[in-house]
Amino acid sequence: MKNAFILLFGILFMSCNQIKNEKSKTIVEAIKVVEVTDNFDWLLGEWKRSNEEVGKETFENWDKISETEYVGSSFTMQKGDTIYQEKFRLVKSNNNWSFKIQLQGEVIPSSFKMTSFNNQEFICENKALNFPNKKLDSPNKIKYWKYGDRLYAIVSGNKIKLQFDYIKL
Repeated sequence: MKNAFILLFGILFMSCNQIKNEKSKTIVEAIKVVEVTDNFDWLLGEWKRSNEEVGKETFENWDKISETEYVGSSFTMQKGDTIYQEKFRLVKSNNNWSFKIQLQGEVIPSSFKMTSFNNQEFICENKALNFPNKKLDSPNKIKYWKYGDRLYAIVSGNKIKLQFDYIKL
């Protein structure tokens, strides 16, 4: 009887241990998925704004420089002339991502700290509001996301909220 009890207890212990190992494996796999989202390749390519004012065309381009840097540019054309340009970078430094934007006419880019991201979205904020161009009502939040084959961005601040809808070229 003792031997049967010991055998039964051993089988029960082994079964519980197997379930525990499978739970640990699932948790490790979930963590690996989160680690993979630390890239913004979904931004890459040439995009055209689909909600631009009549008579204007705006384009945005993104390239990947390295695993820790993406560069982008945007320009608006009207009647064949470029009327506005800006440059931006997503850069990872000290394990933190930031979005740096340099508007036309500015020498120093404004910097936004990335506050959240996943595999098709990021949000960056600048709570210091220390922008080079003090004349503008500067935004303090930039959000980019991809849905299907479209790219979206919202730039917002105390008095401003601009939405940009893009189609891939």
